[in-house]
Amino acid sequence: MGVFRSLGGMVHLELTSADISGALAAINGSGIRLFRADSHGDLTIRFWVRRQDYRALRRLAEKRGESLKLLGRSGLYWSVKGLLGRPVLVLGMLLLLGMVLFVPSRVYFVRVEGNETVPARQILEAAENSGIRFGASRRAVRSERMKNELLSALPELQWAGVNTYGCVAVISVRERSVPEEKESEEGVCSIIAARDGIILSCTATKGNLLCTVGQAVQAGEVLISGFTDCGLTVTATRAEGEILAQTRRTLTTVTPSEHLIRCEEQSQRTKYSLILGKKRINFYKGSGIWDATCGKMYTEYHLTLPGGFQLPVTLVKEVYTSYDLSASETEEAEARLAEFAEEHLRQVMVAGTIVSADHVLTAEDGLYRLTGDYACIEMIGKVQGVKIGDYNG
Repeated sequence: MGVFRSLGGMVHLELTSADISGALAAINGSGIRLFRADSHGDLTIRFWVRRQDYRALRRLAEKRGESLKLLGRSGLYWSVKGLLGRPVLVLGMLLLLGMVLFVPSRVYFVRVEGNETVPARQILEAAENSGIRFGASRRAVRSERMKNELLSALPELQWAGVNTYGCVAVISVRERSVPEEKESEEGVCSIIAARDGIILSCTATKGNLLCTVGQAVQAGEVLISGFTDCGLTVTATRAEGEILAQTRRTLTTVTPSEHLIRCEEQSQRTKYSLILGKKRINFYKGSGIWDATCGKMYTEYHLTLPGGFQLPVTLVKEVYTSYDLSASETEEAEARLAEFAEEHLRQVMVAGTIVSADHVLTAEDGLYRLTGDYACIEMIGKVQGVKIGDYNG
């Protein structure tokens, strides 16, 4: 069967006639062309005709009183016609064809490599604002414009490049090198007292020790000098050592006297929402704003494909828990303020401990005020640079 005949469609027929020769002569006289004719007995012949000649041949057979039987159809025309009778299949094939042409040209996953100090999340957010996002064109994400926008949004990056592997865009970055600031070991330094205290122990590994155990010192007093008198000469160096002293600190903390605290759990409700890209769909009514009696647990479940590819689809679960509130008592307020004050002192002291504490709690103007007097043991040595020629005690 030729190509052109296949495009137009062919019909396979069986003709039964008492006068086969006369029937063939009549068909030939009507201008109908037969293909691959095959005799099946004295009264039957099978052949192929073009689809356009089928109706004329059928009318001719009816006029002569002959039997014409349809055996089959062949050609592209009949295949296309059969597909048009199955719209769901045609729609699926067109959708598949569109995906074959469209999907490979888009980016659906973005990864970051080469970052050390800059969080990957921060780079991904800047990349999304620059156009490197889910569904972006593979050709567009490799443009210099997007790379420059990414570098402008993140000054911490020295260089950025985007490569695509299939539907994955890999952002390769190089961070700016920040020179480490090392403490200069040049120049003359002394160790002075950072605050008033009584020396408990003193050790000097470099420099001239000017204090003794049991001595009371004031803030700013030189404890280890960077200058040492050697008789005919004076040596200058960076003083090093440790000075441990007993100090006293005073700290005042306040809190509202009508402070409420949570007690027993009363009720709990759960709300769900779906995040598609930057769009959020809430499956509940209301704004989702809670008052002071409620606590909220927020959990995200990301849709991830095998291999770790994360789709921009996130299920959000929010659990709201209601509690009873009660007013805090004086003893509870005092305990919380004392705990906060002592924790603050431990953070500001250098290798220090609290030996004893004396608290005074007062209530005024709707506030609880705790004044604490603390006896501490801490390192009070502080390095201070000294210029040559400055007076050194």
